[in-house]
Amino acid sequence: MKKKPLIGIVDTETSNIKSVFYALSLFDVDIVYITSKDEAPKVDAIIVPGIGNFSYVMKKLKDRKLDEYIFEKISNNLPGLFICVGMQILFTKSYELGIHKGLNLLEGEIRKINILNDKGIKVRNVPIIGWSQITNIKDCILFKGKNQNSSFYFTHSFFVDPLDKKIISSKNNYLGFEYCASISKNNIFATQFHPEKSGKAGIKLYENFINEI
Repeated sequence: MKKKPLIGIVDTETSNIKSVFYALSLFDVDIVYITSKDEAPKVDAIIVPGIGNFSYVMKKLKDRKLDEYIFEKISNNLPGLFICVGMQILFTKSYELGIHKGLNLLEGEIRKINILNDKGIKVRNVPIIGWSQITNIKDCILFKGKNQNSSFYFTHSFFVDPLDKKIISSKNNYLGFEYCASISKNNIFATQFHPEKSGKAGIKLYENFINEI
């Protein structure tokens, strides 16, 4: 009989970690919270959720050496799913409330969403909060099956601008502003939206990730 995969949810101290736990508990997996590098058990995959600003999340991770933990696990080809701010910290730096360094596992920057109308005037519709149907979906294990044409739940004011556009696996178009909604590269999978808040489509996304472990 195949052993259940053990999935570690990295506790950023800012995220809706319980919502991710409940979503995962629908499947035949074991789940553990990762609260520090030194006390982390051996796991088969990691999930890094996130709510809040970039610099605060990075500080919380560094305080418990979880930035090192994530870097090591991903560098050793462990499957990883990164959500919202969890996705943003994968990159080089963010301009949220100053300039702050990320994990630099992927090259790119986190920038403020600025939406302009046809007269070049800024539209005040940020943060983006609500459901949106993703577009430009590329071949990615997260979007196998029924969630190909589904809507997902977004809530954020900053967006990921990857240097390598080939890693973008889907996009979102909000009031004409098109940006990266998810990425996929080797063992790294990440979404700007929240699967755990996205109903059946989000649950299917978790299922697809688990099937790849």
